[in-house]
Amino acid sequence: MEITGTLQRQAWLDKVIPPVECVAEGLWSVPVVFPRNPMRYTLSYIILDGDDCLVVDPGFDSPQGRLDLQAGLRTAGVGFRNVTGILATHFHTDHLGMAGWLRDESGAWVALGRAEKRYISAFEDPGDESAADRARMRTWGVPEDRIREAAMSVGGLMHLKHLADADLRVGDGDTVPVAGRRLTVVETPGHTPGHICLRDDSREVFISGDHVLPRISPNVSLEIRGDADPLRSCLESLDRLEADTHFEVLPAHEYRFRGLPDRVRHLKSLALERSEEVVQELNAQVDPTVWTIAAKLSWSRGFESLGNLQLRLALSETAAHLQYLRTSGFDHGIEGLPAVSRTGASTAG
Repeated sequence: MEITGTLQRQAWLDKVIPPVECVAEGLWSVPVVFPRNPMRYTLSYIILDGDDCLVVDPGFDSPQGRLDLQAGLRTAGVGFRNVTGILATHFHTDHLGMAGWLRDESGAWVALGRAEKRYISAFEDPGDESAADRARMRTWGVPEDRIREAAMSVGGLMHLKHLADADLRVGDGDTVPVAGRRLTVVETPGHTPGHICLRDDSREVFISGDHVLPRISPNVSLEIRGDADPLRSCLESLDRLEADTHFEVLPAHEYRFRGLPDRVRHLKSLALERSEEVVQELNAQVDPTVWTIAAKLSWSRGFESLGNLQLRLALSETAAHLQYLRTSGFDHGIEGLPAVSRTGASTAG
């Protein structure tokens, strides 16, 4: 893998925000702060073609984030009112979060992937939803004193509920409506059910969102009403990207790079190695649960250090691996996961 975003990488190592950069003709990388999160910032992208100005992944909505995006637009020679389109690779708050505010400021349309259902926020009563999530944590074996920490809170659920809805849905092979360039949508479910990437053939760049990052393995979680087998979806999505050999990858976090096929193969290898680690724990433990399995897996910061959202992500990722094993024929009877039919397909949606 060749690191092309050298300033971005150095900023990542120094734990500072990287500069706004023009990475290709009419294409700028803009870091937008992600407060109180280990990722620190989201790399938004501004694409200018003719009278069109597209913002990809505007970032988390915060006062500083708005200033960050404004500074990026100013560097590109435009302002909020010049924005004609907003596309989020997926609905997470560090990507879609600022879309509603930016749409109000600019009048631009907001686009999401066709399959990106708002499953986490598809509830009527946030209190009931939070209670159901706490009940699921109990089936996963989460200790009672950690359940409230790991489960979705009413406040967190309402924050997701208020994220912008899409004016436009785009699917595999669709062209994003930006004049002068062909920006092709690539559906890459896994990190979320409707995650999408963008292939820009004229600039030879691939905007990868969270699907492919240069150093971190993106989280793949089993969530309520989400993809019933998200890890399988992720692996299948990675299989589709091995042909883009020379494109520069523009991820939503960390730094730019070339060598997409090698990175894809490495991510697949890491995922399957983690599943093997889960199998070892299933065989070693007498009464395994999602919690007891997760507690024994290797995490970059150590399981004991994980709390709140990071704890939830670790548990949901472990559950995704368990579900992948079940749909692959390894059914160890872990509770709290969707049932599997005799054909090997999950029966939950």
